[in-house]
Amino acid sequence: MSQSQRTAYFDNAKFLLMILVVFSHLLQSFIGDHKFYHDLYYFIFTFHMPAFVFLSGYFAKPLTKGSKVAVLIQKFLLPYLFFQIFYIVYYWLIGLRETPKIQLLNPQWALWFLLSMFFWQLSLFVFQRLTPKQAIILSIALSLGAGYLPFLNQILTLQRTFVFLPFFIIGFYFPKNDMAFLQTSRLRWLSVSFLPIIYGFIAVFHGMNKYMVFGSKPYEDYLSYPLFGGPLRGVFFLIGLMGIVGFMRIVPRETMFFTKWGKNTLLVYLLQGIFIKGLRALNIMDLNLSLLGFVTLMLGSVLLTILLASKPIHKIYGRFEHGLSFVLPGLLAWLIFM
Repeated sequence: MSQSQRTAYFDNAKFLLMILVVFSHLLQSFIGDHKFYHDLYYFIFTFHMPAFVFLSGYFAKPLTKGSKVAVLIQKFLLPYLFFQIFYIVYYWLIGLRETPKIQLLNPQWALWFLLSMFFWQLSLFVFQRLTPKQAIILSIALSLGAGYLPFLNQILTLQRTFVFLPFFIIGFYFPKNDMAFLQTSRLRWLSVSFLPIIYGFIAVFHGMNKYMVFGSKPYEDYLSYPLFGGPLRGVFFLIGLMGIVGFMRIVPRETMFFTKWGKNTLLVYLLQGIFIKGLRALNIMDLNLSLLGFVTLMLGSVLLTILLASKPIHKIYGRFEHGLSFVLPGLLAWLIFM
């Protein structure tokens, strides 16, 4: 496979995953309207973030001292601080928050991913010194064990960081061979069944709790028997792995018309809340989602993803990101002393 095909394959994957992220966030308000919506929503959540985290680890580079950490701060922490403040004020203006009180340690909605990315990248200082087998086993142990520690919660998104850590580490150590293993005769046909199997599991698993797939809370916060939290999280970890394999199996490997938009998925992730939370402020959850509404939701997800990943939006954000390190300290000082 050529370098251009390799790039296209992963850009295609990121674009399609981002559509699923946007669609699932739009669908969330309607999962009580129909069992299919409920099952589809949780089906998507079993693999779309594990796949994103896996790809993030796949493209992560070993850490070096000094300048690399500064790059991580510029890339993840500064945007997190800005968008955290922005969304708190925005939610207040549209009526989703009672006050505009700034809380920097509890990420607003989807912003947890920025903080977790910062921590996952920093964790490579430790994991890159281990063998791949040791690193993966340790990350899985930390993921399963974190749920038993009540102080690891939504603050600084620490619980989610540990929950999804194995997918990042597996991606980091995964052979850079363009997922060639998916083309082996045995797995090639078996992997096609993975996504339908996962959907069937979700459809018959009536005890579904959103925190099983969100991973944002310790076991005692959402399970009647927290002792079983580790094995249960292990099951969903395996489901996540199956979902990654099943999804990557169906991603087109050639350059497609949408390939170019796959490069800007982080920007889509950061900006989607402006539109999705704006719609929620209009009480759209009071509506009953019809078949036509469902199709409209799907098309709207595609169009919104394309819009936010477009070149003009990317250029505007590029200028903004460049000046963020100069503007943010003054903004923080104003908020502290106002």
